[in-house]
Amino acid sequence: MKLPRWLRYWGDAVIVPIALMLLFLTFVWSTNAGGVAQVVAALFMFAVVGLWLGFRRLRVHASASRLAAIGDPAGLLALADEELGRRLRSTSPAGLQVYRAIAHNLAGRPAEARLALDASGIRPGDRGTASWHLLWASAEIDARTRLGEVAAARATFDRVVARYPRTVGAGGLDVIAAECEARVRLAEGDAAGARTLVAPYLKDIRLGPGARAQLFAIVAGCERALGDDAAAATAAAKARELAPQCVLLP
Repeated sequence: MKLPRWLRYWGDAVIVPIALMLLFLTFVWSTNAGGVAQVVAALFMFAVVGLWLGFRRLRVHASASRLAAIGDPAGLLALADEELGRRLRSTSPAGLQVYRAIAHNLAGRPAEARLALDASGIRPGDRGTASWHLLWASAEIDARTRLGEVAAARATFDRVVARYPRTVGAGGLDVIAAECEARVRLAEGDAAGARTLVAPYLKDIRLGPGARAQLFAIVAGCERALGDDAAAATAAAKARELAPQCVLLP
């Protein structure tokens, strides 16, 4: 059973931290602790509250990753919008806006994805972790190629994705890099090269159905460009089968 939105918000973001603080305060008061003990208890209290809030953030990112992996754009967009709306001030919205962009791309709305990417505040060359920059670049390249902005997609690939070494198994970064390059090559007319890039990952057990569906959609575009309509139809059918809630094909 899914809890109401208001209960989830007040429960994990407000009630639980307050309850933890009251628990520690009650413990200190009931034991008549001295000054040093009170300071130590206060430090532990803040540490526990910080851990709770930190794990809550990790839970949000884990949920977003799962929704993207299984190909649920509506759920991913709802999660990101809820997290953006529940914050009293705009703190670190970059990741949530990237999730919104990914959701819009999965739903076949590249223009809306571009707006979310602009709102994220991430820019090529900015300081940050490789994973966030690659996720931003992946969503950017996906949106740009769908909108026919091939030169902009190539520029993003060269400035962001090409900077990082493509080590197989490095947290899935190799898959993201291959997908980005394949989208750019296909948009530039190198369908054979694009197909070669994504072919090794079509049966990768690390990937969820949504991620594999995107690769099959790329293969469908490659086969169509190469004139093999039968292979294109097969790949397109596989993409729709893996991610029926997504709009990955023209």
